[in-house]
Amino acid sequence: MSMDKNAAPLKNKRALVFILYTVLFYGFWTLWTICIRPEIKDAMAGSLIFEILANCVKLAVWTLPALLLIRKYNSKMFIRFRQMFTERVSLRAAVLWILLFSALSGGERLIALMQGRLHINPDFSLKSHLWLLVVGLTEEAVFRGWLLNATVKNEKDYKMIVLNAVMFLCIHFPGWIQKGTFVSAFTGFGFISILMFSVLISICFLKQKNIVLPIFIHMLYDFILEFWIVS
Repeated sequence: MSMDKNAAPLKNKRALVFILYTVLFYGFWTLWTICIRPEIKDAMAGSLIFEILANCVKLAVWTLPALLLIRKYNSKMFIRFRQMFTERVSLRAAVLWILLFSALSGGERLIALMQGRLHINPDFSLKSHLWLLVVGLTEEAVFRGWLLNATVKNEKDYKMIVLNAVMFLCIHFPGWIQKGTFVSAFTGFGFISILMFSVLISICFLKQKNIVLPIFIHMLYDFILEFWIVS
């Protein structure tokens, strides 16, 4: 009985930490994306130094706290901290997952290629797309490594997988608002691809019990979307 009495406060404390983290994370990122980042970008004229600074901020706000929280509550994670980085993934499984996500991001582009409507993005550059180097690490650490990992009970806990997908969609809202594309993201049904991506990458993470593969896939997925454009 004494163990049960002690377990309840600890569980409530973890839930409180989870809620507090989520509120602070979404609150700060909204403030940063809509108010702070544009001002700094204008002041620094969108230079390479600004892009490096912006990515360092994202690493500090996203990755570092998520990894620290995973370590702190390691025993309560569905997949333990060390296991996430060391679990062996078969070559066959890795190739199949990579091909699946490549098809999701590049399917339309393959059709466009055959129709002669596929082109390299003329605006693609290291300065403007430096974020591709950190997007996988930052977003997978938070949404799969921490938020999903801390809430699922098993690899088929689809309620938490769907909830995680909705949370992943919501973190895109500040960027869409800042760019003025919030409405078009829904009227053009672009939000559906984000939900699909999140659900599938979550399943990949839970089945393979490895965060490195989702990180790589996330980077590859965004690279394909950014490097090739359809006319």
